[in-house]
Order: sequence, then C-alpha cells, then structure tokens
Amino acid sequence: MDSFPFIFSILLSFCAIVSCSTPSTNFILYPTFTASGIHFIDGSLGFLTSPNGTFRAAISSPGSQRTNYYLYIVHVLSNTITWSANRDAPVSSTGTMTLSVTGIVITDQDSSLKWSTPPLNSSVSSLQLTETGNLVLLDQYNATLWESFHYPTDTIVMGQKLPVGVFLSSAVSSSDLSVGGYWLSITASDALLQWQNMTYWKLSMGAAAYTTSSYPVEYMAMNQTGLYLYGNNGSTVVMQVNVSVSKFGIAKLDYSGQFSVSNFSGTKFNTVFAGPDDKCQIPFICGTLGLCSDNVDNHICSCPSNFHPSSQSQNQTVCVPSDGSYSLSNSCNSTDTSNTGNSLFSYLSLGSGIDYFANDFTSPVKYSVNLSACEDLCSTDCSCLGIFYDNSSNSCYMLQNQLGSVMSTASSKDDRLGFVKTIVGPSPVNQAVGFPKVALVLLPFIGFFFLAALGFFLWRRYTSSKTENLNLNSQAIPFSDDLDAFSIPGLPIRFGYAELEAATDQFKNIIGSGGFGAVYKGTPR
Repeated sequence: MDSFPFIFSILLSFCAIVSCSTPSTNFILYPTFTASGIHFIDGSLGFLTSPNGTFRAAISSPGSQRTNYYLYIVHVLSNTITWSANRDAPVSSTGTMTLSVTGIVITDQDSSLKWSTPPLNSSVSSLQLTETGNLVLLDQYNATLWESFHYPTDTIVMGQKLPVGVFLSSAVSSSDLSVGGYWLSITASDALLQWQNMTYWKLSMGAAAYTTSSYPVEYMAMNQTGLYLYGNNGSTVVMQVNVSVSKFGIAKLDYSGQFSVSNFSGTKFNTVFAGPDDKCQIPFICGTLGLCSDNVDNHICSCPSNFHPSSQSQNQTVCVPSDGSYSLSNSCNSTDTSNTGNSLFSYLSLGSGIDYFANDFTSPVKYSVNLSACEDLCSTDCSCLGIFYDNSSNSCYMLQNQLGSVMSTASSKDDRLGFVKTIVGPSPVNQAVGFPKVALVLLPFIGFFFLAALGFFLWRRYTSSKTENLNLNSQAIPFSDDLDAFSIPGLPIRFGYAELEAATDQFKNIIGSGGFGAVYKGTPR
C-alpha cells in the first residue's frame, strides 16, 4: 500500500499529458487530446510515434534555444526535422496542441490561436503518424481528411509527392523554422531554385540529371534509386537524377539555399546529390554585395575592391563603399526609402572577374546601348540598385530590389563589368532633414553682402556725424579743401563760413533770397 501514492502520482502526470478520457496508442491518438511543450522538454520523447518508431511527433524547441516551440515531425535516429506545423507562429513552452473532432489547433499560453488545420469535410476520428513520416487525420471510416504530406515545408521524404504549384521553402536557420528566403518550385519542364523571384539553379543543371521525356511535369518524388520528375498522370519519367538512397532518403532545401538529396546511413544523412554544387552561385551566401570565392573545402566571403564590411552589420555581411562620400541606394520597394528620391547617383565598379548569379538566368533589359545609357536607365528606375554591362553585345543587365552576393570566377567574361548604384554624399540619415542644399551655397554670399551693407551704413553714419560737427564749429574752423572730399556729385556745392559771410554782406541778405547760388536777390541770373 505504501507504493500506491507513488503509482497514483505517475498516473496523474500521465493523464496531464495524454487525455485519459479516450483510449490511445503510441501511434494513434483520439479526440480529445492535449499536449504541451512543457511536458516534452526533451524533443525525442514526443507524444506520437510511427508504428516502427522511425518518426515521432513532438512539441519542442529545435537547437539549443528554449524560446520558440513548434509542433514538428522528427526522424528519430538522425534527429532531423522533416515537417513543422506552426513554423511562422512558434509558441512558448506552455503553448498547447489540441486534437478535437474538428481538427488540430495550436494555441499559446494566453489562448491565442497560432495554427490550425483547415475546415474538414467530416469529424475527426483519429490522428496517426505513418511509418513514412506522414501525419494524418482520419474519419470513422479511416478515410483521410488531412495529411501533412500535402503541406510540405523544406523537406520531402520517400513516398511523398511535390506537385506543380507547391513549394519547398527554406528555414531561417537550424533553430528558427520560420520561412526563409529560398524556394524550390516545380514547373512544367524543370525544378527551380529561386531567391527574390529570381532563378539561380535548375535541376537539369545537375551532372547526374537528364531528361527522358517531353511530357509536362506534374510532380517530383523520390525512391531508393533517385529523384524523379513525373508526367503523363505519373506514368512517365520526364527527368531523373540517378543516385542511390538505399533504404531511406530525404530531399531538403537547406537554410543556406542549397538543395540536396541525402541517404540515411548509421545515425546521419549523407549527401549524394546537391545543387548548386558551387555554393558561390547561391544568391545570399555572403550577404549584401559580399564577394564569394571558391576554396578547396568551402567558400570564402570578403568584399569587392572599393568596398568594405559595414560596421553596422550584425549576423550577415553587408559590404558598403570604402569612400564615405558614397552610400548604397535603397530600392523603392524597400521599407527604407530615405534616399530613393535623391537624383545624384554615381556608379562604383565591382572590379574585373566578378559576376552575379542572375545574369545567366535573365535577359538584358536593353540591347545595343552604351555604358552611359545603361547607367541612365538604372538612374531613372527606383528599383534598380546596380548594373552589369556586357561590352561584347552592348547589353545592359539590372540588379533590382535587393542586392545579393557577387562571385569571383575565372570563367567570368572580362567584357561583363558590374557597377553598384550609389548616392553621392554621406547617407541622408546623417543630414539635417529638409535643409535645402542651395542654402549651403548661398550662405557665404549672403554673409558677405550683409557685412558690406553694414559697413556702408556705418560709413554713412560716420560722415553724417562729422558734417554736423563741422557745421557746429564752422565759426572757428576756416574753409578747407578737405571739405571737397565730402562733396557728393549732383548736390549743391558746400561753402565755408567766411564765404557765406562775404556773400550775404555779413548775413544782411537772407540766404535763398538773392545772396548766392543759382539766383541773386531772388532774381535768376
């Protein structure tokens, strides 16, 4: 009897994790069921297991961080996440997943809704995790109502299809499962890797890939012999990549931007196919304007000549002009539009032997133009952030909306030269907002004229004061030639006291009534 309280407490703990109101097994759950990340601190525990234990469903935080929790499917032996539900809406450790007859709902500790399955055609009878890693909602007749295979994230596994119109999207990092910047899309003729809606690699570029049919592609899938694009209602292989994936493999778009096919061996996945095989062709591998160079085992990131790493960069490389009198322009599509209205542009060369990932996948915006005309086209387009000019064809390529990395390559054409659009002068952030530039030019002249006018005013005041003093003291001061210096042309001539006294007969005649000047005693001469 002494052991009863201990056993009872274990049962209570178990019921706190798994609803005891309905029966369940380790690979089938029934409504109503609730799980929380706080009950599964170790993600390997999970709350739902595939029949042979290959996969588990868990609410956990990937990596070393313990802040963002996700509902995800993990391959147990390799600890590789193959699917996640709330990748863009993580919850705290006390967030919960609830299985009910209407589907799956994920809420945070304040009961705010973070993710849910779409409306279903009928009531949910059970939730199962298949041996292939597919999370499935079933009705009472075991018909599928919803499955995770139809909503892929960054990975597909053997037995899963990726149809045209459905994408794989990279994560931000190994511990941040939210949607990153890279996409894998299936088209009618190929599989494309894209960044900022620009293609940077095609499956057909792989050395092990070859086309076998002209049927339009319908979906991509993989099996033990490789990766395939299927058409003709899935009966015909359109393109194939022949690689051995043994008993189990995955195809994954990594957060770095590289797509790979991996074979599971021992306790980890080993890459058997990757694209692009040259990582310098990945658009943002070295950050904004970072220069990617090949190395034997890896790639090296630096900055082109005339550029240096920004001191303001944090988690990624941002190369800015070395000359502080220039600053990078912002696209009009950017959230930062502080310098998009500036018309004083200059174009800094990236140097020779440098190319851009998009140049081989896009057409020039203009043919048969000179470099100056290409720069003018970019200057009048607020989305343009730089250009590449092909001297051999006189073609103009534009770099638009966001600048990625550039790559150093020996195969780069010497006649294709890159230039970055920059703002002349320091960054507008450092200038007084709204202060007109013309004032900077006019201020010195305004100051000069002000001082000149002040000097003239003081001189007039000085001469006027001196004249008054001369009049007051004129009886004691004889006429002097110095007074002529104060004569102003066009005004009456100035006379001395002695002259006035003689002309008016010792002032017997009134001045202005004929004593002198233009009239004499009131009578004009």
